[in-house]
Amino acid sequence: MSRIWIILAAVTIGAAALIAVPDTGSAATTGDSYGLVDPATGIWHLYDGGTEVGYFYFGNPGDYPFMGDWDCNDIDTPGLYRQSDGYVYLRNSNTQGIANISFYFGNPGDVPIAGDFNGDGCDTVSIYRPSNQTFYIINKLGTSDGGLGAADYSYVFGNPGDKPFIGDFNGNGQDTPGLHRESTGLVYYRNTNSQGNADNTFIYGDPGDRFVAGDWTSNGIDSPGVFRPSNTTMYLRFENSQGNADRSWNVGSSAWLPVAGRFGDELPPPPTTTTTTTTIPGLIGMGSGVGDDVVMLNLPNVPIVIELTHTGSSNFSIWSLDSAFANVDLLVNEIGSYAGTNAMQFESDEPVSGLEVKADGSWTYQIRAVSSEPVVSCPQYGGGDSIVVLSDFDSSGGIAAISHAGSSNFNIWAWSSSDRDLLVNEIGLYSGNVVVAPGLDIWEITADGSWSIGC
Repeated sequence: MSRIWIILAAVTIGAAALIAVPDTGSAATTGDSYGLVDPATGIWHLYDGGTEVGYFYFGNPGDYPFMGDWDCNDIDTPGLYRQSDGYVYLRNSNTQGIANISFYFGNPGDVPIAGDFNGDGCDTVSIYRPSNQTFYIINKLGTSDGGLGAADYSYVFGNPGDKPFIGDFNGNGQDTPGLHRESTGLVYYRNTNSQGNADNTFIYGDPGDRFVAGDWTSNGIDSPGVFRPSNTTMYLRFENSQGNADRSWNVGSSAWLPVAGRFGDELPPPPTTTTTTTTIPGLIGMGSGVGDDVVMLNLPNVPIVIELTHTGSSNFSIWSLDSAFANVDLLVNEIGSYAGTNAMQFESDEPVSGLEVKADGSWTYQIRAVSSEPVVSCPQYGGGDSIVVLSDFDSSGGIAAISHAGSSNFNIWAWSSSDRDLLVNEIGLYSGNVVVAPGLDIWEITADGSWSIGC
């Protein structure tokens, strides 16, 4: 009861003190930096002050992002928590790619928290369970897609609806829990990993702000930051007390989620140019995973290509799904490693809402609009499943010389915006000439070996 009374008193005293400072454009601090993650696409944007310095894809739409030092090298890198099944995905560099570490911990609906809870210089992933306001702390990482086991210790702290964060708030080298009440801007935390009253409470931010803590000044103490969706502004404060922001920058988009950490120097740069001539970007979505999964998608109803990889040794299959989870098309059905590009939604009455993945290893997907694919001319050479957009048959049509050097199924569908034609459907080696009608310029190739196209 005493903990609740303290919190309510803080709300009563400080509820009117909300930050409202303009974008200062100031240089970055010398400590931690912040990032913003687009949960709809899995794109991570890392910032130095108001300048974007890193840009990469990691995760599936809807995954819960955070950062930590997983390999104890003093650089924070991405982590993801899939709340539907309690799966943790960690990567050891701030670059695009599949997870380096993956394991299960927690229950569906838990919220991930990451920090150095025992002061050994390495971060681990623990959880906060909103249903019982309990922190479950563990001081190791899982391996090999297995379960992590029971927490090292747990304690109750917080009120229903408050959102957890982690930081070292007294500079002793050990991270401890905090909670943020989005409805009022209340911040409260403890300086030990134990049950008890809050050691400090204050108001920071406006209702609806998204909270993150970081060591913004490199003094060894974490302090508050908030991302405000209403004006897409990041506000950092250098003390754990009520007051205005010390730095602010206008960045990002209203749906993005904040993360914080020390990112290191080797970062993939953001794109140097952006395209504003179309409402459908070339790259629509990207993600990765390990083993069986269902990935939900939010796609425009346009022809789409999906590039897939698999690094396992057993069966790998992917079905596209409609909104009722019924099968639309079998995109891949292979054994072992796979890399190829396939078609989705080439027919407007087959919209795709998700993917059902069956795999024994790690996999990735990248989704692009067909309209963004490069247009090439004959001859073309390749291998495996591919999508090729050929300029040679755009208007005049003609004869194509086609060959295949594989041992299994080989077929080619040629598509236009309103028509399609099965040009080849053979098993094993193939060499022949086929007629291509005008406008059939998008070729969907299914092959297990090398192929060539001549005009």
